[in-house]
Amino acid sequence: MTKQTQLRFGLAVLLGLSLSGCFKSNPPVKTERYSLPEVTTPQSAAAQTRTLVLSRIQLADYLDTDRIVIQTDDISMQPARDHLWVDNLSQELRRGLRARLASRLANTIVVDPQPGLPAANSLHLTIEQFHGQMRGYAVLSGQWQLIGADHATRTSHTFKLSTPLAENGYPALVRALGQNLDLLSDQIASQLQTLP
Repeated sequence: MTKQTQLRFGLAVLLGLSLSGCFKSNPPVKTERYSLPEVTTPQSAAAQTRTLVLSRIQLADYLDTDRIVIQTDDISMQPARDHLWVDNLSQELRRGLRARLASRLANTIVVDPQPGLPAANSLHLTIEQFHGQMRGYAVLSGQWQLIGADHATRTSHTFKLSTPLAENGYPALVRALGQNLDLLSDQIASQLQTLP
């Protein structure tokens, strides 16, 4: 074996050992992706006489990620490394709220903003908390506003919801976050039904 061949062989062995050391210290991870539980929207016989535009969903900065967030103690938030939303959280919430509100408001069609849409009531949502707590709870808090077709605020409410996890683990957390979204949708729908 020539000196040049020995050198190449030695470099290849060294590179192989280096890579195997990296895999041992940082093993490949199994990423899990989650979506909020779906709800079925019943086909209602009632005429859809109203339109609600699901306008703005504003997230707190720490939530503007595709990672599920856990509150590890009274002051620390930690995005999960291997547990991610299927879409960004804003899209997950939009899809979840649209379906949940449509299932609760029989005479209302719930839509996303789109060009050429006639003037209608619009819902603005600010989400300050949407995460799990190490104590075994899922929390959701923020504020929602109903803006009339005339651009005036018709009603505004703050909310804070907390649901215990049925068991440990991220699937239970995602289901509990979905239950919080169910409760929020119930609150919004009951308020909207009292408005003229």
